Amino acid sequence: MAITIRPITDLAGCADLQYVHNRVWSNTDDEIIPTHVLITWAHNDCVLLGAYDDNGPREAHGMVGFALGWYGLSHTMPPTLKYCSHIVGVLAEYRGRDIGLRLKTAQREQLIAHGQTNVMTWTYDPLQIVNGTFNIHRLGALCSTYKRDVYGEMTDALNAGAPSDRFEAEWYLRDARTERHLAQQYPDWSAVDVAFPVHVAENMPHALQMPNWDGQTVAIPLPEQLALLRTHDTPRLHAWRMMQRHFFEAAFAAGYHVVDCIQVPQRGWHYLVRPRM
Repeated sequence: MAITIRPITDLAGCADLQYVHNRVWSNTDDEIIPTHVLITWAHNDCVLLGAYDDNGPREAHGMVGFALGWYGLSHTMPPTLKYCSHIVGVLAEYRGRDIGLRLKTAQREQLIAHGQTNVMTWTYDPLQIVNGTFNIHRLGALCSTYKRDVYGEMTDALNAGAPSDRFEAEWYLRDARTERHLAQQYPDWSAVDVAFPVHVAENMPHALQMPNWDGQTVAIPLPEQLALLRTHDTPRLHAWRMMQRHFFEAAFAAGYHVVDCIQVPQRGWHYLVRPRM
């Protein structure tokens, strides 16, 4: 399979992106990004990228994935320029082939070439194991911001059933940590003393005791079988959302940030949080 990544620069590319966006998220009509917005971004160096396969859908001229975003300002004082990566999507039948990774690294390469900023941010649902491992572990992003119900009630297939709380990931494009993770040189956590303040039984989180946030590494779990909870057990899904909200807001307020997302033997998937250096 020969996947090529190339910029989206014309109306045909915008229509291809809309098609793939619809296929990935099953959007309602009011959630489709308008063509006039897409083409304006494309003509103003906002780094719109498409992933193409010669055998991809004819309706999208072979596009099987895309990445889009725009430049913005940080909330620091004084504000600094950053890049806001808003959406990366890949058709279901093309997942597991590192296309999302190639799109993100292509974004990174273009931004480094532009030379305007060293920081890319994006939001994602911290309940999703796939996104947690990809963003934090594989790419080497960090997170120290938890946003409550960012998009209000969402009804699409990937987001329905719980408040739209989000992590804001921070990816430092030229950082040594980023280089190590992209090279798959990951930290060894086996010798680190880790606190587990949440017990999980039958895919239900049970909070034990809030940590003292005194410098120890802390593990906060993610739910297994998220899709099943979303469709068949909304109360349990809501419990997961509230647990994560409770612990991450406390961690970030205490000066911690998320540094990894790993599977802990006999305990399942967890985020690891440590004090910011």
